[in-house]
Amino acid sequence: MKTILSCSNCLSGHSISSSKLEGKKGKYRCKKCSIWNHFDFRKIKTGERSDSLVLFDLNFLGQIPNHNLQGQIFGRYTSNFISEWSNEELVFLKDEEGNDHDVRISISGLPEIVRLKNFDYDVTADQPSKNLSIIINHNVNKAPVRLSLTVTDYDHVLVNGKLYLAISDEWNTFLHGSFTATHIYKIQFDEYGVANKELPDFITSLLAAKIYVLSGNILSLQKHFPTLSEKEKAELLSLVMYHWPENQTTVSEVHFKEGNIQAIFQLTQRKLNESFIFLISNQLTPNSDHWHIIHDVVCHSEKEPIFIPLLKTKFPEEYQKHLGSQLEAKNDDKTLDWLEDDDVYLLDSFVRSVGSLDYIIKDSIRNPLGFTLLQEAFVRSKYKSCMRLLERGADPNIVDANGETAIFKLCQDNILRLQEKTNLMDELIRRGAKVNLQSINGMSPLHWCSVFGEPSLAKRLIQAGVDIHIGDQNGSTALHEACKFGNSSVLALLLESGAKANAKTLDDKTGRDLAFENLEIADLEADEEKKNRYQRVLSLLDVYGG
Repeated sequence: MKTILSCSNCLSGHSISSSKLEGKKGKYRCKKCSIWNHFDFRKIKTGERSDSLVLFDLNFLGQIPNHNLQGQIFGRYTSNFISEWSNEELVFLKDEEGNDHDVRISISGLPEIVRLKNFDYDVTADQPSKNLSIIINHNVNKAPVRLSLTVTDYDHVLVNGKLYLAISDEWNTFLHGSFTATHIYKIQFDEYGVANKELPDFITSLLAAKIYVLSGNILSLQKHFPTLSEKEKAELLSLVMYHWPENQTTVSEVHFKEGNIQAIFQLTQRKLNESFIFLISNQLTPNSDHWHIIHDVVCHSEKEPIFIPLLKTKFPEEYQKHLGSQLEAKNDDKTLDWLEDDDVYLLDSFVRSVGSLDYIIKDSIRNPLGFTLLQEAFVRSKYKSCMRLLERGADPNIVDANGETAIFKLCQDNILRLQEKTNLMDELIRRGAKVNLQSINGMSPLHWCSVFGEPSLAKRLIQAGVDIHIGDQNGSTALHEACKFGNSSVLALLLESGAKANAKTLDDKTGRDLAFENLEIADLEADEEKKNRYQRVLSLLDVYGG
């Protein structure tokens, strides 16, 4: 019998004879990405789950068990699903500790829910369904499938059912058990505000008003608007402004979901402007939050939004205060000191005034290193400004006088929280930031991760393809820097990724030499914390032959 070991980094499966693993624990190196992975196949205590492969039957004909839905995905044991079912598809989401949905399985081409109650819907490998489609994390399944599905009970809120799903893919994907799915009611509006079906009777007046205000269906909105509170009416105006398209010709598809209602809109400025006029005409006065959102919309619009003349006429003083005078005053300030507030509204206003996301102050005194606006935001550790500039398309690969880009500034940061750093690193890489650039002294972003002890950032750089063997002008690699500064967590990651434990600098020093020199200094200073750090480094090098 075979067991599949799944790499924790790239999810590659490695088929190994079960007899070679039983009762053992240890590490194996992935053949694809060279990462070391731990395994433990010692005797499993009662109540603990095994990470070994679960076998399934493509010819299953038995009763689906009553336990909660569970099984294996990508060769790993999986449970605790969040489920949703519309007439279009049944979706299972894996939610780890209430954070990111890291696994998504969708099954489409099923009969309607009413036809499945107390009825077994079966698809076998020998008799596949032409309509059935199974997608796992955006990958369409092509392997033989065994699916047995039944609905035990349902109403307009929930669907209870049982599932047996076996796929003979490379991971032997397998799910079986009972599930409770949210019953999703989908409704779609075209760009003229016409829906493909009526809204269900069970939804609240506020939710109906939200849907009609986004669709621009004023006649239907009028039926619900008088029943709303002033706070709820103000919420409708915020909703309209948050979804305002960037230009007058854009038709944007927007998915709006609240409770178990999902509405899909083809938004245009013309229809939203009708909703805007309706709200203002019904004595709704924009508050300070509304003006902030309107300010944001103005900054992002290529041309003056079509609701501006109405605001100028109906609220002249508020318009001048929140838009006219504020934009004019801030646009004259080219010192970038306003970045300290990390205010994306001011940032958008400034970008609009200078006409470039990659603005550089041409002044050798105020900006001696030639930082771009993006680099300046990173240097000042302004998370929201950095993210906004990247999302709007600022170039992450412009170099300053030191030969460094924004990714260097992030790896040198010691102010931002770890979650903010990792979010920004992910966004930089997604936007095409070059990870193998070297500054004028030859250092790469990975070198700085070693200096500052940032294993989370280093891991993302390695996954993005950084060269871990790059040396600076002294021949020092990231491994040497990790040893020199006693950052064993980064060192362990580098060693597991294949860094050479015995690599030498231009002056013929290894990582062990650098760690030992600093250990002696820490010993002279009687600094126990430093001594422990360098001793951990030396212990790691011992393991990897350094």
